[in-house]
Amino acid sequence: MIDKIILETQRDFPDYELLDTGRGERLERWGSVVVRRPDPQIIWPRGASAEVWAKAAAVFEPAVKGERGIWKFYQALPAPWTVSFLGVKFLLKPKPFKHTGLFAEQASNWNWMKERLKAGGKAKILNLFAYTGGATMVLAKAGCEVTHVDASKPAITWANENHQLNALPKESVRWILDDAVKFVKREVKRGVKYDGILMDPPAFGHGPTGKVWKFNEHLPVLLVECVKLLSSDARFLLVNGYATNSSALALGNLMEEAIAGRLGWVEAGELCLRQTSGRLISTGTFSRWSV
Repeated sequence: MIDKIILETQRDFPDYELLDTGRGERLERWGSVVVRRPDPQIIWPRGASAEVWAKAAAVFEPAVKGERGIWKFYQALPAPWTVSFLGVKFLLKPKPFKHTGLFAEQASNWNWMKERLKAGGKAKILNLFAYTGGATMVLAKAGCEVTHVDASKPAITWANENHQLNALPKESVRWILDDAVKFVKREVKRGVKYDGILMDPPAFGHGPTGKVWKFNEHLPVLLVECVKLLSSDARFLLVNGYATNSSALALGNLMEEAIAGRLGWVEAGELCLRQTSGRLISTGTFSRWSV
């Protein structure tokens, strides 16, 4: 049975602040930079004044057709534009799909994973669909050996920039440009084991060779294979669900089935951002197993 359904919010991240929300947009502060970005789930009125919203240094304007839009800049951005989380630095960049290269709500998962690893030792961690390496940097900084897997070469290049920014040892991260499912199946055949696994699969995507990824179709198979990679001393298995129609309960049920037979706890919930006023906004779902 799922042990807990929870709402998780970011913490220990003073370089990020959700200042206000409303009319389909977020007003956020990343370090010293205030930005405005679209968020279609935000259907309520704004809480702050028009003057507050007008202070944004950068505003993302979606295209009339398609997903690609443009950033409009009203103040110069720092070069480089960086933020810090508990001593870990991240390089931000305004990208055409409204993102900055980091998801602040993941700070709650970063803390959760670090707490699972407090027993000590140099844990081996597998990070699938690892993007620009937010979790990879946090875990490597904590002394873990991280295998960072992503199908996007630009994303891995950006993650390498984050690695250099933090002056982390070269051997702290193993970089893998590959399809996550194929890589995991090869690791199973090789008998490799990990002490923790996390993944952030997209709703839909393509691997380096064009292989299609569909969340609801391929995640169940991938999760079963990942369980085979868990060491006897494994501490956690974490799945994030962004932009999917899978509920937290669905992900929790899937985790419960995949992890059956191992001791531990399964919990599921929504990843949220808490704005300055205290209001929560949901950014995605997750399920996780731990001992």
